[in-house]
Amino acid sequence: MALWAGLGQAATVAQLVGVDAGGLISLITQAALTARQNKKACEQLSRRVHMIADLLPHLQEPELMRRPEFQRPLAGLGDTLREAHDLVMVCQRKSRFYRFFMSGRLADKFRDIQSRLDSYLLVVPFISYIALTHNLNRICDSLPQNHAILPSPASTSQSHPIHVWEGVARFTLAEIAAASNSYAFFTKVGKGTSGTVYRGRLRDGRDVAIKRISKTAQDREMVLRTELAVVPHPRHSHFVRLLGWCAEEDERLLVTEYMSNGSLHDHLHGRKPPSSPVTASWKTRVEVLLGASRAIKHLHRSFVPSVIHCNIKSSNILLNASWTPRLSDLGFSVRHETGEGEHHYQYQLQVVGKGGYIDPEYCRTGRLTPATDVYSFGVVMLEVLTGRPPVITTRGEEEQGEVQTDLVHFALPLIEAGELDKVLDGRPEPRPTPMKIEALQWVANTAVVCLHRQSILRPRISEVVANLETALRLATG
Repeated sequence: MALWAGLGQAATVAQLVGVDAGGLISLITQAALTARQNKKACEQLSRRVHMIADLLPHLQEPELMRRPEFQRPLAGLGDTLREAHDLVMVCQRKSRFYRFFMSGRLADKFRDIQSRLDSYLLVVPFISYIALTHNLNRICDSLPQNHAILPSPASTSQSHPIHVWEGVARFTLAEIAAASNSYAFFTKVGKGTSGTVYRGRLRDGRDVAIKRISKTAQDREMVLRTELAVVPHPRHSHFVRLLGWCAEEDERLLVTEYMSNGSLHDHLHGRKPPSSPVTASWKTRVEVLLGASRAIKHLHRSFVPSVIHCNIKSSNILLNASWTPRLSDLGFSVRHETGEGEHHYQYQLQVVGKGGYIDPEYCRTGRLTPATDVYSFGVVMLEVLTGRPPVITTRGEEEQGEVQTDLVHFALPLIEAGELDKVLDGRPEPRPTPMKIEALQWVANTAVVCLHRQSILRPRISEVVANLETALRLATG
């Protein structure tokens, strides 16, 4: 594996893992290709170790990697890789003894090892980000005292004024409490990445959504300020309208218009009745995708510098009373550093996105570009096409039981093989017309290029918008 050329000389990683990880991962991959039993589980195991292979080369900061707090989380990785290799080797055997005595034990073993590998896939990026932060702090410490640098998120406080659009009100804590019945449980409508959302009613009778930013959320002050600073004009048609905010005592809250038809996620994944237009109509689904893509385009193209949303997912695409899609949750968005071209990048020192939506290139490098949003939106397009969530549970071989996999690995091979009909959601129309099939093929082909592992090969969001406009014309015809 060429990817491991540099890692083979990195003693720090080998010492941490306690094994020649590159060689062992190569053996696992080769054995998975020739497995006679549990082939699907072996392939999934192979994909997981490949992802670990992509991440480990970033752990090459000798000073940090010698510290116990970095060594402990990776202490068992070598043993886990050895067990994964032994397990895949067992699956090369094919006999009645294997089927009778080993099938149940192997299913349990697959689940155990996959769970452990998943935990390493979570912890390695965090260690990498801490190492990156350490390096950046060291660079900042070496700057002259009079060198001008931007304030860190931790430095923001009430001494820094908050600038918002005219017409966005500042509410008192008493007004918020009255509107939400003091955050009564029956007013709770959802929980997001940065806090809990409640339904409320203002004194003037307007129904609103009140986002109570979690007190345990990292950089909660920055979440509030980012929402207020980045949110487009309150009248923009494809964003949830911001009505007001509150920063009083230890509370940080945002007040927005109430979106009575819930989220795209609700309609695709069972929390809304099957008769809803989003569930029952391909045309409406394409309209929702188009509206959301226009919102992302506004962030990428209308701001200077442009804005990366960083948390595109179906639960952040909300629907108002007339089924118009509105993008929400701008609290983790970042300004894109000025650079040459669409794919100039910057580092982001926090995990963005959620399982199933996360850009694999961001996972490997910690670098953000507008293409990070494009990847996540590609996953949303697959959700709309298939009706399946970003992480799905499938039925494996008889001895394997249920297996979790991500939607991208499930759907993309079939779409690329020209078998879109095998993954299409059957709820809108069991037998779509040829015109609708062509429209859905436009959506599917666009999703495929959005989900390219290399960000530089993904389309600009303006191209995605153009393709979805074509798809909508076909779906309407």
